[in-house]
Amino acid sequence: MEVWKEYRKGEIPRGKYTAKIICGDSHLLTVELKSDKARIILEFGIGEAIRISERKFVDLDLYENIEDLKKDNFSNVIYEVEDGNYLKEIELYSAGVLDSTGTKQYTIITDNLLIDAVYLGEPSSLIKRIYKLD
Repeated sequence: MEVWKEYRKGEIPRGKYTAKIICGDSHLLTVELKSDKARIILEFGIGEAIRISERKFVDLDLYENIEDLKKDNFSNVIYEVEDGNYLKEIELYSAGVLDSTGTKQYTIITDNLLIDAVYLGEPSSLIKRIYKLD
């Protein structure tokens, strides 16, 4: 069963966020999260796998054990997911390359997108910058 932990709890301003994907030939995947109180720039760097889905097309039943997060409206926005189904799927198709105990799944749930990323260990600089909006 999936176990969800708030990523860097206390550092991320709580709120209702939307996501904007920014990428191109000269950039690695960059995501901007925006709420009425904060703007967060995420740089995914080099990861092992990423899945981005439009929330309106994908049911949240894709994830397990998120009832408490739903009640809180996913206000932390970024989560580390232990024993995640997406991680298991990536490990299965990696032909043993990602069967490491250090492989981690991070999930970002916003009003418009669901983003799942798999890394060997914690990404060094997932949160590039947090801006407080007045």
